[in-house]
Order: sequence, then C-alpha cells, then structure tokens
Amino acid sequence: MTLGDDWEGVSAFVLADVDGLTTVVGVDAVKGRAESLAVVPQQADDGTRTVSPQIVALADGRRLVTVPRRGGGSDRRYLLDPRARSLDGMGIGVGPSRVLPGKTLVGEVAGLPDARTGDTRVLVKAPGDWATKRQIAVPGTVRFLASDPASDAVCLATDRTVFVARLNSGDVEKAAAAGDVAGLACPGGRPVVVVTGRAGDAGGVALGLRRTVTATTVTVRRGRVDAVAATATSVVLAVADGKDTQVVEIDAGTGEEMHRVRVPDHPASLALTRTDAGWLLYDEKKATRVDLATGRTTEIDLPGTLLDE
Repeated sequence: MTLGDDWEGVSAFVLADVDGLTTVVGVDAVKGRAESLAVVPQQADDGTRTVSPQIVALADGRRLVTVPRRGGGSDRRYLLDPRARSLDGMGIGVGPSRVLPGKTLVGEVAGLPDARTGDTRVLVKAPGDWATKRQIAVPGTVRFLASDPASDAVCLATDRTVFVARLNSGDVEKAAAAGDVAGLACPGGRPVVVVTGRAGDAGGVALGLRRTVTATTVTVRRGRVDAVAATATSVVLAVADGKDTQVVEIDAGTGEEMHRVRVPDHPASLALTRTDAGWLLYDEKKATRVDLATGRTTEIDLPGTLLDE
C-alpha cells in the first residue's frame, strides 16, 4: 500500500479496509479525492469485522481510533494527530465501548447494559490524561448516541426514549418519549430525534418537525432514514428512496424545507458528514459530495471498504 501525504487538504477522516488493513483515509472534498494516510497497527487479538473499529473527532481536532478485540475484550486505542501527522498507541480501554466526545470531557458508553440493573454505563473521562472522572447510568439499552464537541451534554436513545447526559455533572435527564427512533443528532447538546411515521396515501419522502423545550422531533414519512446530522439552525437527513437517496435539509425551528437533492444510484447510506466544501454522503465504496445550495453531487472513490467515519 502506498500512503499519501495530503494531510492539510483533508475535509474528513474515515477508517477503511484497504488491502485487508484497517487504514486511516483522508477525504479531500475540495479536490474530490481520498487517499490512505496511516495504517492502524495489527495485533494478534484484534477482533473480527463483526464489530467495526471506530474513529471520532475530539474537541481539539485530534481523532480517537478504537479497535475491538476478540472475545469482547477492552478496545485497543490509538490517537491520530493531524497536525503532527502521527498515529500513536494509547493502550487498552475499559471494556468494549462507543465513544462520545464532548467539549472538555469524553463519554465511553458500554456496549451492553448492566445485567443486574438494566442500565447502560457511561464512563466520563478527561481527554488530557484519560482518567475516569465519574460514572453515569442511563436507563435501558442504548441504541443510538450522538454528541457535539461544542458541548459536554451528550444524547442517548433507547428504542423509544431519548436522554441527555451531562458529562460535567453526571446528571441524566429524560428529554423525549418518541415512537420508533430511527436516528439521533445532538447539536449543542440538544437532542434531534428522528422517528418514522405513517406513509400516507401518496407522495414522496415527507418530513414533519415538532420542537419542545427539551428536544426536536423530526417525523419521516416514506423512505428509510439512513443518517441524520444537525446544526443549531437546520437538520439534514439522508433518506433512502428506492434505488436513490434524497438528502433533505429543513429549518430546525420551523420545519420548513430549505433544500432537497436526489443522489441517483445510491440505495443506502452509512454516514453523513458536514464539511466546509459541502456534505459528504458515504456508502461502502465512495463518498459523495453534496452541495445542497446548487444540487450538484460529486463522487469520490475510497481506496478501500468503509469501516467508520
């Protein structure tokens, strides 16, 4: 494998399987290209691809990479520093977990709830020395989670209930009770929960929005919600519609549709990421840059199979 050197032009970092190796790939949305930048070291006890490795952006611009281990052991961790162009080992975490980066703290969400209490454990850590500051219990089995590096409040959802956990205090608040949850975002620590509604008699993908003091609920009628992202002012969804995907942006306050772009021959999406050059919509083999203002789309081939973004 040949590694590239265009670190400065990267709009987003993802993990991909390139020639059988877990690899950090940089996606340049401006130039429309993606290249391998660093290979995650292989270890004898690395897990199978049943559970994918994870890459998340920390508030200071670094990325935390976690690699599952065989037998459900604690994740192996690496720290990617784009400024230093380095990927360094951090040792072993505490159990298999999903990482929620906040503004000054990081939440590590256990993969399974406690067998005795039924609660899902969240360990709160400081990203400076990675020392555990506190433990938070969230009722039930967490299916969806989201965070925003601008806030230390993180969002978690079971099948029908949405919670906000405050990493700096340990408080957990019920933010919304919803129908079947299909997606979750957490701009500024405020939940945006996506649920599916009845399709109705006719028409294409339709969206509705309800805003309360504690959460925003977006109802999607027709289509399958594959990804959701949100800012303080808008909500963007990737909704599968037959063999295509519709990327729809609505106003976060009124629910009014702002933009809609159909991405042809894109039947399923794995992720949706905002960059300065537009939105990146991922499937297993490529990232599609979507310009919501103009409706233009540009395909960017990945050097391997996407594992996480």
